[in-house]
Amino acid sequence: MRLLAPLRNSSEVEPLLAAGAEEFYCGLTPPAWQETFSQSWINRRSPASAGVSDLADFRQILTRAAGLPVYVALNAPFYPAGAMEMLTAFSVRLLEEGASGLIVADLDLLLALTDAGLASRIHLSSLATCTNPGSAAFFQELGVSRIILPRHLTLDEIEECLIPGLEFETFLLNDGCAFEEGLCATTHAAGAFCLNDAEQTQSISSQTLENYEFWKWTLNHCGCKTNRGYPVGPCGLCALPRLLKAGVSSLKVVGREASLDRKKASVSLAAMALQLARSGAGSEEIRAAVIALRGGASLCQGGHLCYYPDVWAGQEPEGDKC
Repeated sequence: MRLLAPLRNSSEVEPLLAAGAEEFYCGLTPPAWQETFSQSWINRRSPASAGVSDLADFRQILTRAAGLPVYVALNAPFYPAGAMEMLTAFSVRLLEEGASGLIVADLDLLLALTDAGLASRIHLSSLATCTNPGSAAFFQELGVSRIILPRHLTLDEIEECLIPGLEFETFLLNDGCAFEEGLCATTHAAGAFCLNDAEQTQSISSQTLENYEFWKWTLNHCGCKTNRGYPVGPCGLCALPRLLKAGVSSLKVVGREASLDRKKASVSLAAMALQLARSGAGSEEIRAAVIALRGGASLCQGGHLCYYPDVWAGQEPEGDKC
């Protein structure tokens, strides 16, 4: 089980290594993409705010990562007509440069890369919405090496998906989504309608709507932090013992577009919790250590920000429990 950290440029590598990162992912756009396909995004984040600037900086990332895996996201849910040739050539170039793998969502791109003999270097993005063992087996037959499971799966559902012969990656910290991202037919490039979906809702109490809006605000990278400098957002740290036992290969800290301070705080918090899990600590001990370091005990009340609230199944959400 390895801790996967987001990158936006090469200057972030050393600080995140020091914080505890064990592998990296980033986004990169082909040099001629915008001239050919205008403002269409090549991955699920804006290239302006979250992307590595060019291949030269990507090479610096590989050098500074000192042999640790670096994966590149090519995980837009769909691409413009005529894009496959450029994307396939760019994928080959990235792997030749030293990328450890490619994160892919679009089935056309996945099949094009498979035809090019690159299937074993593909990580299936969470946007492909693999939610059961049958789906995992299908993508395994295509040759992918890792499946990134969607955010909304429960721990039981994650365990059911973990078929032999594949690596699996799960979300651990930051930036949730009010809906199932892989089934959402919109793009944030056109505005995130999900932030305003409760407007004009009928027959729901004002208190329920207020609670829902607060949940979405904290879920969608509210930009806030605790008084100890740690980000406020979705958290799956208490589920680490169960994810470790299940055999999950990689744990994703989200936020390529985040500031370096936010990334460092997130990775260091996750690394501390992962070390505890590796040493045999249980969920209660990890929760106590996380709150002691991060602060913000109220964030854990009632499972408000739990990625995996079912870790506390059968227990009352009292006090500072997740």
